Amino acid sequence: MKKFLTSLILFVFLLMPSISKAAITCSTDKHSAEASIDKEKIKIGETAQIEVKSKDNYQVEYKIAPKDFATISDDGLVKALKDGSIKINLTINYLKENDEIDDSCKISIPLDITSNDSSLKKLTLEELDISSIFKSNKLDYEIKLPYNYDKINIVAEANSGTAKINGAGRRYLNEGNNVYNIIVTASDGTSTTYKITIIREEANDDATLKNLVIEGFVLNPKFKSDVYKYNLDVGKEVEEITIKGDPTYEYAKIYGTGTFRLATGINTYYVKVMAENGNEGKYEIVINKNLGSSKLNSLEVKGYNLEPQFTSDTYTYKLTVKNNVKALDIKALASDNDQVEIIGNENLKDGENEVIIRVTGNDKTTTTYKLIVNKLSKEKEIIIKKNNILTRVLLIIFVVSIIIMASCIAIFVKRNYKRKIILDLKKKKKKIAKRKKGDI
Repeated sequence: MKKFLTSLILFVFLLMPSISKAAITCSTDKHSAEASIDKEKIKIGETAQIEVKSKDNYQVEYKIAPKDFATISDDGLVKALKDGSIKINLTINYLKENDEIDDSCKISIPLDITSNDSSLKKLTLEELDISSIFKSNKLDYEIKLPYNYDKINIVAEANSGTAKINGAGRRYLNEGNNVYNIIVTASDGTSTTYKITIIREEANDDATLKNLVIEGFVLNPKFKSDVYKYNLDVGKEVEEITIKGDPTYEYAKIYGTGTFRLATGINTYYVKVMAENGNEGKYEIVINKNLGSSKLNSLEVKGYNLEPQFTSDTYTYKLTVKNNVKALDIKALASDNDQVEIIGNENLKDGENEVIIRVTGNDKTTTTYKLIVNKLSKEKEIIIKKNNILTRVLLIIFVVSIIIMASCIAIFVKRNYKRKIILDLKKKKKKIAKRKKGDI
């Protein structure tokens, strides 16, 4: 029975609220007092009682630091307002019989105010503003980011100043799903978990340009994203050029743009595009800077028309000649006393021939024009002649047929017209004859 009563008393004692009455002594040479608080830790809205004991006559003054964390009444009742660690400063004045202050001493009693607020006031990514989707009571987030985001910095701020945050900070991203848990633990142990799922997109493979320009000039040929080589001729007065370009996929990296000084002669530049997945596209720009013009003003081949029609900036032409032509009568004129050299215009062979017209300027730079000459073989020429004769014969037959057909139609129409006239006359005669007889 005694054992049962002992166990029962122990059980009741464990169920009783914890009361801390560790006394702090406040003494002077003549007086002493003890102060204690019934709780060392309280929650927001709860109270704690300070008790002062002394055999001497005394008066107590209370102050709280920081002062806006709690209130205290004249009899030492503390009420918690917000979480944090505070100190309750007591000044104990020992009084004489006439209530004048004889002596005083000061002590501080610590008190922890706890909170169950484990919510966030702010959750964002340093690289991306997600304030529009954040809500303190929303615990699950899903965000898509392009592949070029390889790391992020998660920034979180709790509503409670004493709450602890785990899981925030800089994080590296893998391709695909990345899940991060931001755990907020309140000062009383309550915790809340915010889940952020960041989906990093797959690496893009586009390594092309959507535009490529040289300021103030027109590229040859006209820019297309799938054409990778361009030419440009500039005059002696051009000292530098500016190359600009933009990748088709905005997050691809581009190299080789900017402003560059030109040397006399051939200048070659490369604009490279690096796709996210490592693919590389390379665009070549060849710029020919001449001190002189080193171009033709005119180009004629006697007896033939060039295809296309000549312009000084067109460098390749085509024409077809007969089998008996051994050389072309070429008239090529350049400006600024530039030298013109014609190569490959002797003893043209059957089939395709390449005649080079090279213009050399005063600065020794050159511009090359090409004539692609198709010389007909005898066999082809005979076939062409036969085809031409056959074509002419067929044309003659066609024309004669048209003429005969037209003549036949004219005769047919004429005969029908005469026949109609004769029939009309006969009808008129019959009518006249009937009138005379009185039938009508």
